[in-house]
Amino acid sequence: MKRSRTVLLLLLPLTLLFSQELIFEKKSGTSQRVDLSRLERIRFAELDTLSHAALSIHTVTGIRHFRLSDIDSLDMKDSTDLRIFRAGSAERIRRADIDKMAISPVTLPDRPTDARNGSQFMQDILGMNFSQREPLILQEFLNGNIPDIARNFITCSATFTDADGVAHTVEYDVMSDYLSIGSDADYCRVPMGPKTAQEIADAYGCILSTRKLCDDIWQHATVRLNPIPYAPVGDNNSQVYKFIEHNTDINAARSAAGGQIFELIAGIKKDVVICNAIKSKPGYVAIYGWHYPGGTPIQPLYTGHVDYYVDYSHGIRLINAIVRVDGVPMNAHDILRDPLLYKLLSDESAAMQQTRYLY
Repeated sequence: MKRSRTVLLLLLPLTLLFSQELIFEKKSGTSQRVDLSRLERIRFAELDTLSHAALSIHTVTGIRHFRLSDIDSLDMKDSTDLRIFRAGSAERIRRADIDKMAISPVTLPDRPTDARNGSQFMQDILGMNFSQREPLILQEFLNGNIPDIARNFITCSATFTDADGVAHTVEYDVMSDYLSIGSDADYCRVPMGPKTAQEIADAYGCILSTRKLCDDIWQHATVRLNPIPYAPVGDNNSQVYKFIEHNTDINAARSAAGGQIFELIAGIKKDVVICNAIKSKPGYVAIYGWHYPGGTPIQPLYTGHVDYYVDYSHGIRLINAIVRVDGVPMNAHDILRDPLLYKLLSDESAAMQQTRYLY
């Protein structure tokens, strides 16, 4: 049976989950309808070959993502379970365990039930050097050991001009915080090398930020904190215990400022970014940002560190690789390579020939 390319989801504001109606329309004209009360709003999710969108189910044990293009149908007639049909098989989730349902612009792997929390993982790598810990960091992210805050993407909208000066509305979905390992109750933001970060971004259907997008994310952030720098003492700032200390200090500062964990946060890390220099200077990392509350970054675009240098200030913020330009979904890698459109995502003087760190 040919899967529909368009899914129509009729959802509530998610307070009374099962006071809602879900309709899956198929091109054949048939549909599966679950009639429930208090229908309040309509949301369309257009599925095409570019879509990374997922049905995001928030349960008592965490958020689970089911890629929309993989779902054949939902069955909520059972009084105890929600059944999700994919590839001829059904998965059951207890209705009593579901807090809400939403649409995520990306599909991320589920966090294993036996995954280590953030403090456990950081203790495990505490005495490791870069080459020892990087593959372990990568595996945790590929396995889905990320907190729900990392599954929360915020949609930002801006008016940017292309290389001809023509204005376009650009919408992009950005992770609300930096890549972390663990659970919402116990997580740590993890600095890492650009090759590891790139492999995670590719696996998640995302891109690393550009300098232009870093600045725009800061503009959209609802939590803007003062940077927390540490004076260098030997190589201390590149040690894991400094990563942990910085994470703790950031969370304390956010709490003191009244910020919430799911809000879009800025001013806490330098971003590992993509730019033209990643092709002209292979083997190096590009970093930028760490904005003061006034919007000025501590770190101008810098490409002087080798790619195996990592310190506590580095962070990885992922952006959905599908960007909407005037409402049309486009691949960000294609935009950055385009001699006209690259200016929508980059403030450099030329399009990017290479939009990824090579690993």
